Amino acid sequence: MVNLFKKGFIYLAFTLLILVGISVESAHAEDGYSENLIPKMTSDVSEFGKASSSSNLGAYPSWKAFDGVENYSCGGGYCAWGTTQKTGWLAYEFSSPKAISKYVMHNNGSWPEKFPNTWTFEAWDGSNWVVLDSQSNVTKNDWKEKPSQSFTFENSSYYNKYRVNITLTNSKASTINTAISELQMMEKTSIPSEPESITLDKNNLELFEGDSEKLTATVSPDTANVIWTSDDESIATVDQNGNVTAISEGQAVITATIENTDISATSTVIVKKPDNSFSSAILSITLVNGITKEYDVTNTVLNNYLNWFESAQGTSTFKFSKTISPYKKVTEYIVHDKIASFEVREY
Repeated sequence: MVNLFKKGFIYLAFTLLILVGISVESAHAEDGYSENLIPKMTSDVSEFGKASSSSNLGAYPSWKAFDGVENYSCGGGYCAWGTTQKTGWLAYEFSSPKAISKYVMHNNGSWPEKFPNTWTFEAWDGSNWVVLDSQSNVTKNDWKEKPSQSFTFENSSYYNKYRVNITLTNSKASTINTAISELQMMEKTSIPSEPESITLDKNNLELFEGDSEKLTATVSPDTANVIWTSDDESIATVDQNGNVTAISEGQAVITATIENTDISATSTVIVKKPDNSFSSAILSITLVNGITKEYDVTNTVLNNYLNWFESAQGTSTFKFSKTISPYKKVTEYIVHDKIASFEVREY
């Protein structure tokens, strides 16, 4: 009877372990992280990225932490990055931005006292190191019992360069006081690796010389940066806010491209010469220095100017196109805060 009870208890315990194991494994799978994004390195620089550190010793160079070997020592040599100091940092710079949200450090059970106790995982934003994760009191016993330590955190921002910044090691006294055998970095697979789409609110524009109109781009995701270009700036120009200005008669294509991708959308701009028969007013502008400028303008240009004058300020400019022999075209720029007064003489 006792034997049957023991067998039943063992079977129940085994069943519970299996169920717990399945539950834990399923939760891990749902995290959805990529494989290690750092290709195996044989030197500090490759076509995919660059390794660097606070100390690049001959036998323990930076790239040894990215050589695909999880052991501290191998083949009579060393397969780890290391420094004689009890603090230090190890970094990897990707050739294209990544949204890292998981990293793994390995030591494969060798020399656990050399591995970090307290550190931060950081990203370089171009001006400062941004702390993404902090760890403390990871002892040599922790490293001995679990030679591969993984850490996850929330991050949806893309950076090129990441580092482990160690402020305390477990070492008491050694030639090499701080080491990492292997450092790996991963992205969450649910984060898009690049923007997906872009559209423009207008596929075609018709403008008279000197006129301006704004194009609006809609991108997904909406955090993507848009680069604006014109295939012929002698006909139409565009600024980085999508404002198109007609320069001279002809046809130009305005392209909006998501930065660092080949995803783009276009709008065709047809520029026509103003018909003088539609000229309706003389716009006379007196500047603060006493100089007066006069322009024979169409209704469109006049309305554009009036709208600009009401909304603009400071050094904002308005463009007027004129024909002055022997030049093909002359463009004058009137600065908003240089205008003393103006009058409109309709005819």
